[in-house]
Amino acid sequence: MSAMVETHDILPLSQRPLPGPLTWIHEASFLLEAGARSLKTETTYRSGLRLFADWLQHFAKAGYTEDDPWPLSPVKLDTAVLLSFRTWLLANRSRATATTYMAAVLGYLYYLDGQDALPDTVQLGKLQRQMARRKVERSQAETVLDLDLARQQMPRIVTYYDELPLPPANDPYNRRLSLLRDRALVHTLYSTAARISEVVSLNRSNVDYGRSPHATIMGKGSKPRTIHIRSYARAAIQAYLAERTDNNPALFVAHSRNAGSARLSITSAHNTVKQAVTALRLHPSLSAHDFRHFRATQLLREGMPLEVVQEFLGHGDISTTRSIYAPVLGVQVVNEWLDNLDVPPEQAAPTSS
Repeated sequence: MSAMVETHDILPLSQRPLPGPLTWIHEASFLLEAGARSLKTETTYRSGLRLFADWLQHFAKAGYTEDDPWPLSPVKLDTAVLLSFRTWLLANRSRATATTYMAAVLGYLYYLDGQDALPDTVQLGKLQRQMARRKVERSQAETVLDLDLARQQMPRIVTYYDELPLPPANDPYNRRLSLLRDRALVHTLYSTAARISEVVSLNRSNVDYGRSPHATIMGKGSKPRTIHIRSYARAAIQAYLAERTDNNPALFVAHSRNAGSARLSITSAHNTVKQAVTALRLHPSLSAHDFRHFRATQLLREGMPLEVVQEFLGHGDISTTRSIYAPVLGVQVVNEWLDNLDVPPEQAAPTSS
């Protein structure tokens, strides 16, 4: 799919010089993940995010003005202005460019959601439904299904760390502690399906030092919710904490020689997952947030009611859960019926008399 890339030295609408190298808060980390697929994707996505910012500022949308310094904060964005930008793109750019640039904006929003930094005024489920109704770009269901195939490999990330041999206890670089932490981290991500920001913010006391089957956290929108820590995750946490000698209350900490046992950062936690993705040669787009999606589809396939999955994920609106995962479940239901009722053509053809 080809897309027009905007001029890089000036902004395409206002013709202003670029106010800064980064357009949006968290843009660098998002583009780092997007660029793992290809440099062309990173370049095009950067152009799309710049055009979006220029459009907002040039036309004074959603309270943005040309006086706002870069990188911009997404806090003023809402669902309506995103749909308005999409309409403008379709009227002023080729369909290929509109599709790619909206993919950049949506990708950035999903990245913010994974960082627990998405504004409450942006409803991704509603945005997807509105876009699907207008049937302009590639089917969202197709995208979800493509990603679902890649996400089936997420459990391999857990087994990857489980099967790495433990370095000796006297290792001067703390590689033993780091591996025990990484095992506990991926087990916790898998067990809880929590956002990575929620997992790295856990303290030892939240999980009763690995003994509690659940923990109360502050989720998206500062709303308390319960995450579930299954026995396999509790065992990994206990094995990790049993060898910790620091006094940091954080559940997950950095163990490099100069880290001072500081709380593990979101970036470092992401890198832990990415390291396994690279080593296992999995789909390069997979990240820590895909544990969340994998677990949702896994449990729905096994028959967990949608409203229970909503509670498990901490979605405030069940329509969000339904809009994200309905395509995958639809394919499963149809396949099950076809397995029972489908008739191959050689059997369906009428016999000649």
